[in-house]
Amino acid sequence: TGSLSVGFGFSTTRGALFDVGVTERNLMGKGQYASVSAQIAARQSRIDLSFTEPYFLDRDIAAGFDLFHTSTDNQDASSYNTKQTGGNLRAGYSISENLRQSWKHSLKQIEVEDVPSSASQYVQDAAGKDFLSELTHGIAYDKRNSSTFPTDGYILRMNNALAGIGGTKRYLRNTIDAAQYYPLYDQWILSFTGSVGHIVGIGEDVDLLDRFFIGGDNLRGFATSGVGPRDKSTKDALGGEWMYRGSTELTFPLGLPEELGLAGKLFTDIGSVGKLSPSGSDVHDTGSLRVSVGTGVTWVSPFGPIAVDFGVPVIKEDFDEDENVRVNFGTRF
Repeated sequence: TGSLSVGFGFSTTRGALFDVGVTERNLMGKGQYASVSAQIAARQSRIDLSFTEPYFLDRDIAAGFDLFHTSTDNQDASSYNTKQTGGNLRAGYSISENLRQSWKHSLKQIEVEDVPSSASQYVQDAAGKDFLSELTHGIAYDKRNSSTFPTDGYILRMNNALAGIGGTKRYLRNTIDAAQYYPLYDQWILSFTGSVGHIVGIGEDVDLLDRFFIGGDNLRGFATSGVGPRDKSTKDALGGEWMYRGSTELTFPLGLPEELGLAGKLFTDIGSVGKLSPSGSDVHDTGSLRVSVGTGVTWVSPFGPIAVDFGVPVIKEDFDEDENVRVNFGTRF
Protein backbone atom coordinates (compact mmCIF):
# COMPACT_ATOMS: atom_id res chain seq x y z
CA THR A 1 0.00 0.00 0.00
CA GLY A 2 3.04 2.27 0.01
CA SER A 3 3.91 4.24 -3.11
CA LEU A 4 6.53 6.59 -4.48
CA SER A 5 5.53 9.31 -6.91
CA VAL A 6 7.65 11.63 -9.00
CA GLY A 7 6.06 14.39 -11.01
CA PHE A 8 6.73 17.42 -13.14
CA GLY A 9 4.62 20.11 -14.69
CA PHE A 10 4.07 23.75 -15.46
CA SER A 11 1.51 26.33 -14.43
CA THR A 12 1.28 30.02 -15.18
CA THR A 13 0.91 30.71 -11.46
CA ARG A 14 3.90 28.74 -10.16
CA GLY A 15 6.06 28.22 -13.25
CA ALA A 16 7.93 24.98 -13.94
CA LEU A 17 7.62 22.52 -11.06
CA PHE A 18 8.95 19.18 -9.85
CA ASP A 19 7.56 17.11 -7.00
CA VAL A 20 8.35 13.86 -5.25
CA GLY A 21 6.34 12.09 -2.57
CA VAL A 22 6.11 8.92 -0.51
CA THR A 23 2.65 7.76 0.60
CA GLU A 24 1.59 4.93 2.91
CA ARG A 25 -2.16 4.23 3.00
CA ASN A 26 -2.11 1.44 5.58
CA LEU A 27 0.58 2.38 8.07
CA MET A 28 1.46 -0.56 10.33
CA GLY A 29 -1.62 -2.38 9.04
CA LYS A 30 -4.00 -0.04 10.88
CA GLY A 31 -5.43 1.87 7.92
CA GLN A 32 -3.59 5.05 8.85
CA TYR A 33 -2.48 7.43 6.10
CA ALA A 34 0.95 9.05 6.07
CA SER A 35 2.78 11.02 3.41
CA VAL A 36 5.93 13.05 2.88
CA SER A 37 6.16 15.27 -0.17
CA ALA A 38 8.28 18.03 -1.61
CA GLN A 39 7.51 20.36 -4.48
CA ILE A 40 10.03 22.68 -6.08
CA ALA A 41 8.66 25.33 -8.42
CA ALA A 42 9.89 28.55 -9.97
CA ARG A 43 7.59 30.68 -7.81
CA GLN A 44 6.51 28.39 -4.96
CA SER A 45 8.19 25.49 -3.15
CA ARG A 46 6.73 23.38 -0.35
CA ILE A 47 7.65 20.50 1.95
CA ASP A 48 4.84 18.56 3.69
CA LEU A 49 4.53 15.81 6.26
CA SER A 50 0.98 14.54 6.89
CA PHE A 51 -0.59 11.85 9.06
CA THR A 52 -4.27 10.84 9.28
CA GLU A 53 -6.03 8.39 11.59
CA PRO A 54 -9.35 7.56 9.82
CA TYR A 55 -11.10 6.22 12.95
CA PHE A 56 -9.87 8.43 15.78
CA LEU A 57 -10.94 7.12 19.21
CA ASP A 58 -12.66 4.25 17.38
CA ARG A 59 -15.18 6.68 15.92
CA ASP A 60 -15.89 7.75 12.35
CA ILE A 61 -13.61 10.79 12.74
CA ALA A 62 -10.66 11.40 10.45
CA ALA A 63 -8.08 13.21 12.57
CA GLY A 64 -4.49 14.07 11.87
CA PHE A 65 -1.74 16.64 11.62
CA ASP A 66 0.40 18.36 9.02
CA LEU A 67 3.86 19.93 9.20
CA PHE A 68 4.97 22.20 6.38
CA HIS A 69 7.36 24.81 5.08
CA THR A 70 6.48 26.98 2.08
CA SER A 71 8.46 29.60 0.16
CA THR A 72 6.62 31.83 -2.32
CA ASP A 73 7.87 34.43 -4.80
CA ASN A 74 5.35 37.28 -5.14
CA GLN A 75 7.77 39.78 -6.68
CA ASP A 76 5.91 40.13 -9.99
CA ALA A 77 2.54 40.89 -8.43
CA SER A 78 3.37 42.64 -5.15
CA SER A 79 7.18 43.01 -4.66
CA TYR A 80 7.71 40.59 -1.77
CA ASN A 81 8.55 36.97 -0.95
CA THR A 82 7.20 34.88 1.90
CA LYS A 83 8.27 31.97 4.06
CA GLN A 84 5.70 30.07 6.11
CA THR A 85 6.59 27.32 8.58
CA GLY A 86 4.12 25.57 10.85
CA GLY A 87 1.58 22.84 11.38
CA ASN A 88 -2.09 21.94 11.56
CA LEU A 89 -4.19 19.77 13.84
CA ARG A 90 -7.40 18.72 12.07
CA ALA A 91 -10.48 16.57 12.39
CA GLY A 92 -13.43 15.89 10.12
CA TYR A 93 -16.57 13.79 10.33
CA SER A 94 -19.81 13.14 8.48
CA ILE A 95 -23.04 14.47 9.96
CA SER A 96 -25.09 12.73 7.28
CA GLU A 97 -24.44 11.03 3.95
CA ASN A 98 -23.77 14.33 2.18
CA LEU A 99 -23.03 16.75 5.03
CA ARG A 100 -19.51 16.92 6.47
CA GLN A 101 -18.00 19.14 9.14
CA SER A 102 -14.32 19.85 9.87
CA TRP A 103 -12.15 21.70 12.37
CA LYS A 104 -8.53 22.78 12.06
CA HIS A 105 -6.12 24.66 14.31
CA SER A 106 -3.10 26.15 12.55
CA LEU A 107 0.09 27.49 14.09
CA LYS A 108 2.66 29.03 11.77
CA GLN A 109 5.39 31.62 11.53
CA ILE A 110 5.04 33.92 8.54
CA GLU A 111 7.86 36.04 7.20
CA VAL A 112 7.51 38.73 4.52
CA GLU A 113 10.98 39.35 3.13
CA ASP A 114 13.00 40.60 0.16
CA VAL A 115 10.94 43.79 -0.07
CA PRO A 116 12.82 46.31 -2.27
CA SER A 117 12.97 49.96 -1.34
CA SER A 118 11.03 50.70 -4.53
CA ALA A 119 8.01 48.67 -3.31
CA SER A 120 4.74 50.20 -2.20
CA GLN A 121 4.82 51.65 1.31
CA TYR A 122 1.89 49.33 2.09
CA VAL A 123 4.10 46.35 1.22
CA GLN A 124 7.11 47.73 3.10
CA ASP A 125 4.93 48.10 6.20
CA ALA A 126 4.13 44.36 6.00
CA ALA A 127 7.79 43.27 6.02
CA GLY A 128 8.93 41.16 8.98
CA LYS A 129 7.72 38.18 10.99
CA ASP A 130 4.30 37.31 12.39
CA PHE A 131 2.99 34.33 14.29
CA LEU A 132 -0.46 33.03 13.37
CA SER A 133 -2.76 30.99 15.58
CA GLU A 134 -5.94 30.27 13.63
CA LEU A 135 -9.01 28.12 14.30
CA THR A 136 -10.97 27.18 11.16
CA HIS A 137 -14.44 25.64 10.99
CA GLY A 138 -15.72 24.17 7.75
CA ILE A 139 -19.00 22.61 6.69
CA ALA A 140 -19.88 21.24 3.27
CA TYR A 141 -23.00 19.75 1.70
CA ASP A 142 -21.87 17.72 -1.31
CA LYS A 143 -24.32 16.19 -3.80
CA ARG A 144 -21.87 15.91 -6.71
CA ASN A 145 -21.45 12.60 -8.53
CA SER A 146 -17.65 12.94 -8.30
CA SER A 147 -15.30 15.08 -6.22
CA THR A 148 -12.58 15.08 -8.92
CA PHE A 149 -14.46 15.33 -12.25
CA PRO A 150 -18.08 16.21 -11.40
CA THR A 151 -20.67 16.17 -14.17
CA ASP A 152 -23.87 16.36 -12.12
CA GLY A 153 -25.02 17.68 -8.75
CA TYR A 154 -23.95 20.54 -6.53
CA ILE A 155 -21.83 21.48 -3.50
CA LEU A 156 -22.23 24.21 -0.87
CA ARG A 157 -19.32 24.98 1.43
CA MET A 158 -18.68 27.52 4.21
CA ASN A 159 -15.46 28.23 6.09
CA ASN A 160 -14.99 30.46 9.14
CA ALA A 161 -11.50 31.29 10.39
CA LEU A 162 -10.73 33.08 13.66
CA ALA A 163 -7.18 34.27 14.35
CA GLY A 164 -6.15 35.68 17.70
CA ILE A 165 -6.10 32.85 20.24
CA GLY A 166 -2.41 33.53 20.69
CA GLY A 167 -0.18 34.78 17.91
CA THR A 168 0.18 38.31 16.55
CA LYS A 169 -2.70 38.35 14.06
CA ARG A 170 -6.36 38.98 14.93
CA TYR A 171 -9.14 38.66 12.39
CA LEU A 172 -12.33 36.86 11.41
CA ARG A 173 -12.55 35.57 7.82
CA ASN A 174 -15.69 34.03 6.32
CA THR A 175 -15.99 32.45 2.87
CA ILE A 176 -18.81 30.68 1.06
CA ASP A 177 -18.32 28.58 -2.09
CA ALA A 178 -20.92 26.93 -4.30
CA ALA A 179 -20.96 24.96 -7.53
CA GLN A 180 -23.70 23.39 -9.67
CA TYR A 181 -23.20 20.94 -12.55
CA TYR A 182 -25.77 20.08 -15.23
CA PRO A 183 -25.28 17.29 -17.80
CA LEU A 184 -26.96 18.68 -20.93
CA TYR A 185 -26.13 15.91 -23.37
CA ASP A 186 -23.47 13.27 -23.87
CA GLN A 187 -20.25 14.93 -22.58
CA TRP A 188 -21.87 18.39 -22.65
CA ILE A 189 -21.65 19.80 -19.11
CA LEU A 190 -22.83 23.23 -17.94
CA SER A 191 -21.41 24.43 -14.64
CA PHE A 192 -21.85 27.46 -12.38
CA THR A 193 -19.31 28.16 -9.64
CA GLY A 194 -18.96 31.07 -7.25
CA SER A 195 -17.35 32.36 -4.06
CA VAL A 196 -17.80 35.27 -1.69
CA GLY A 197 -15.51 36.26 1.15
CA HIS A 198 -15.04 38.89 3.83
CA ILE A 199 -12.35 39.50 6.45
CA VAL A 200 -12.45 41.94 9.34
CA GLY A 201 -9.60 42.82 11.67
CA ILE A 202 -10.28 42.42 15.38
CA GLY A 203 -8.90 45.55 17.03
CA GLU A 204 -6.34 46.01 14.27
CA ASP A 205 -5.99 46.42 10.50
CA VAL A 206 -5.98 43.39 8.21
CA ASP A 207 -2.44 42.45 7.11
CA LEU A 208 -1.32 42.22 3.48
CA LEU A 209 -1.10 38.40 3.39
CA ASP A 210 -4.54 37.92 4.95
CA ARG A 211 -6.45 39.91 2.33
CA PHE A 212 -8.16 38.46 -0.74
CA PHE A 213 -6.47 38.52 -4.15
CA ILE A 214 -8.32 37.95 -7.43
CA GLY A 215 -7.03 37.19 -10.91
CA GLY A 216 -5.42 34.31 -12.74
CA ASP A 217 -6.89 30.87 -12.01
CA ASN A 218 -9.92 32.40 -10.24
CA LEU A 219 -10.59 35.17 -12.79
CA ARG A 220 -9.27 34.21 -16.21
CA GLY A 221 -8.24 36.95 -18.61
CA PHE A 222 -6.49 38.76 -15.76
CA ALA A 223 -3.02 38.13 -14.33
CA THR A 224 -2.43 36.61 -10.90
CA SER A 225 -3.59 39.26 -8.39
CA GLY A 226 -4.39 41.37 -11.45
CA VAL A 227 -7.63 42.84 -10.07
CA GLY A 228 -8.32 44.97 -7.00
CA PRO A 229 -6.60 47.56 -4.82
CA ARG A 230 -3.25 48.58 -6.33
CA ASP A 231 -0.58 51.17 -5.56
CA LYS A 232 -0.86 53.91 -8.21
CA SER A 233 2.89 54.49 -8.55
CA THR A 234 4.51 51.08 -7.91
CA LYS A 235 1.66 48.98 -9.42
CA ASP A 236 1.92 46.50 -6.50
CA ALA A 237 -1.27 44.52 -5.84
CA LEU A 238 -2.42 45.12 -2.26
CA GLY A 239 -5.48 42.86 -1.89
CA GLY A 240 -8.86 43.66 -0.42
CA GLU A 241 -11.05 42.85 2.57
CA TRP A 242 -13.97 41.50 0.55
CA MET A 243 -14.26 39.59 -2.70
CA TYR A 244 -16.70 37.80 -4.94
CA ARG A 245 -16.19 35.75 -8.05
CA GLY A 246 -18.29 33.55 -10.30
CA SER A 247 -17.91 31.48 -13.44
CA THR A 248 -20.23 29.96 -16.02
CA GLU A 249 -18.59 27.25 -18.11
CA LEU A 250 -19.74 24.92 -20.86
CA THR A 251 -17.60 21.83 -21.45
CA PHE A 252 -18.15 19.94 -24.70
CA PRO A 253 -16.55 17.20 -26.84
CA LEU A 254 -14.44 18.15 -29.84
CA GLY A 255 -15.72 15.38 -32.12
CA LEU A 256 -12.62 13.27 -31.56
CA PRO A 257 -12.52 9.72 -30.17
CA GLU A 258 -13.44 9.81 -26.47
CA GLU A 259 -10.38 7.79 -25.49
CA LEU A 260 -8.15 10.71 -26.52
CA GLY A 261 -9.44 12.64 -23.50
CA LEU A 262 -9.79 15.99 -25.29
CA ALA A 263 -12.56 18.47 -24.49
CA GLY A 264 -13.30 22.10 -25.26
CA LYS A 265 -14.84 24.78 -23.08
CA LEU A 266 -16.43 28.21 -23.27
CA PHE A 267 -16.54 30.39 -20.17
CA THR A 268 -17.35 33.77 -18.73
CA ASP A 269 -15.87 34.84 -15.40
CA ILE A 270 -16.93 37.72 -13.16
CA GLY A 271 -15.46 39.04 -9.95
CA SER A 272 -14.13 41.88 -7.88
CA VAL A 273 -12.21 42.62 -4.70
CA GLY A 274 -12.05 45.80 -2.68
CA LYS A 275 -11.57 47.79 0.51
CA LEU A 276 -8.13 48.52 1.86
CA SER A 277 -7.77 49.91 5.40
CA PRO A 278 -5.97 52.16 5.92
CA SER A 279 -5.91 53.57 2.41
CA GLY A 280 -5.20 56.85 0.68
CA SER A 281 -5.18 58.80 -2.56
CA ASP A 282 -2.13 56.78 -3.67
CA VAL A 283 -4.25 53.61 -4.10
CA HIS A 284 -6.62 52.49 -6.89
CA ASP A 285 -9.58 50.84 -5.14
CA THR A 286 -12.85 50.97 -7.06
CA GLY A 287 -14.47 47.65 -6.12
CA SER A 288 -16.08 47.65 -9.58
CA LEU A 289 -17.26 44.60 -11.51
CA ARG A 290 -14.81 42.82 -13.80
CA VAL A 291 -15.92 40.43 -16.56
CA SER A 292 -13.99 38.21 -18.94
CA VAL A 293 -14.93 35.72 -21.64
CA GLY A 294 -12.90 32.95 -23.17
CA THR A 295 -12.40 29.47 -24.46
CA GLY A 296 -10.05 26.64 -23.68
CA VAL A 297 -9.01 23.04 -24.14
CA THR A 298 -8.44 20.28 -21.59
CA TRP A 299 -6.55 17.10 -22.34
CA VAL A 300 -6.33 14.10 -20.05
CA SER A 301 -3.03 13.11 -21.63
CA PRO A 302 -0.76 10.11 -20.94
CA PHE A 303 1.50 12.64 -19.17
CA GLY A 304 -1.26 13.99 -16.92
CA PRO A 305 -4.05 16.57 -17.25
CA ILE A 306 -3.29 19.65 -19.36
CA ALA A 307 -5.49 22.74 -19.47
CA VAL A 308 -5.03 25.82 -21.65
CA ASP A 309 -7.36 28.81 -21.26
CA PHE A 310 -7.63 31.87 -23.50
CA GLY A 311 -9.41 34.72 -21.72
CA VAL A 312 -10.17 38.32 -22.69
CA PRO A 313 -11.36 41.01 -20.23
CA VAL A 314 -14.49 42.78 -21.45
CA ILE A 315 -15.16 44.91 -18.35
CA LYS A 316 -12.06 46.11 -16.48
CA GLU A 317 -10.27 49.05 -14.95
CA ASP A 318 -7.30 50.78 -16.60
CA PHE A 319 -5.02 49.78 -13.71
CA ASP A 320 -5.83 46.05 -13.90
CA GLU A 321 -3.22 43.60 -15.17
CA ASP A 322 -4.34 41.43 -18.13
CA GLU A 323 -3.23 37.93 -19.04
CA ASN A 324 -4.78 36.24 -22.04
CA VAL A 325 -3.26 32.73 -21.93
CA ARG A 326 -3.16 30.48 -18.86
CA VAL A 327 -1.62 26.99 -18.73
CA ASN A 328 -1.81 24.22 -16.14
CA PHE A 329 0.00 20.95 -16.67
CA GLY A 330 1.16 18.29 -14.27
CA THR A 331 1.92 14.57 -14.16
CA ARG A 332 3.08 11.91 -11.71
CA PHE A 333 4.69 8.51 -12.08
